[in-house]
Amino acid sequence: MVSLALAVGWRTARAQEAPGAERPSVSIDIVGCDPLLARESRRIAAIELRATLVDTAPDAAVTRVTATCRPQVVALEVVDPTTGKSLGRAVSLTEAPENGRARLLALAVAELVAASWSELQTNPKPRAPAATPLAPDAAREAARAAVAERSIELAAAIDVHLLASRDWLFGGGARAAVWISPSFFARFDALVDYAELTRAAGSVAVLMPSVSVALGMSGWMGPSLRPAISLGLRAGYVRMNGIAEGTLATPSHRQGVWLGPEVALQVTALARARIHPVLGVSAGVHLVGVRGTVNVGRDVEAAGLWGGITAAVAVR
Repeated sequence: MVSLALAVGWRTARAQEAPGAERPSVSIDIVGCDPLLARESRRIAAIELRATLVDTAPDAAVTRVTATCRPQVVALEVVDPTTGKSLGRAVSLTEAPENGRARLLALAVAELVAASWSELQTNPKPRAPAATPLAPDAAREAARAAVAERSIELAAAIDVHLLASRDWLFGGGARAAVWISPSFFARFDALVDYAELTRAAGSVAVLMPSVSVALGMSGWMGPSLRPAISLGLRAGYVRMNGIAEGTLATPSHRQGVWLGPEVALQVTALARARIHPVLGVSAGVHLVGVRGTVNVGRDVEAAGLWGGITAAVAVR
């Protein structure tokens, strides 16, 4: 199977958010950089962090970021009242293409802020109190929620399915993923694919509903790139109706169940953003399948090996 999916999904919080919790506020001041680069970097960083970008003078509830552009590097400084921490690092933009520097700077900002906010998850009550007053509880909860992992993802998918006989089917369905831990998840889906395949003696209408269950693991590559791999089992039913033309063949039909293992690899970009793209590949084999015999031309085979490609847009 080769599948091309456009998914629109949402995720519910693993831990229930406090009533009235809002998006965290961030102030990003970029000094000495090209104005277009600065504006685009601020916009992308806010999306990555799922935060409200504050243009006015920040208060005690706002995480403050200062990026200072120098000839070879950009110096970043984060002052975070939600954790009482100050962080800094220097990044180089010179090796990136000019049209990619704004995104690279934005990711560096988001990574540094997320590193500070993650302490609200891993160490919410540090033994050593901060020397400066902390932000109000509502601001701390908003920052914690922004970096919190989500437990359920629901998606709608458009599917393109390639049979072993090199025939394409088209369809779609629904998908759900349940995160057991920050790194492990269970995935379920239900799809229906259909096509009317042309042969010399007529055509074959193929209908293939299927369901799958899989277990997978994922990790982070940088602040927003999340690869995942899963191994599961897909089962379904296939019905093939032959439609004869002329006297070369007689109408007939074949039907039955199909079953086999499935492995999938996907990469989610902008994974912390509410809207993000997903690209994946998959492969499997039918341990049980159905073959439709065609008098003139190649058979229709819902059997043997298959491979897949997925492209998705998810919303959470």
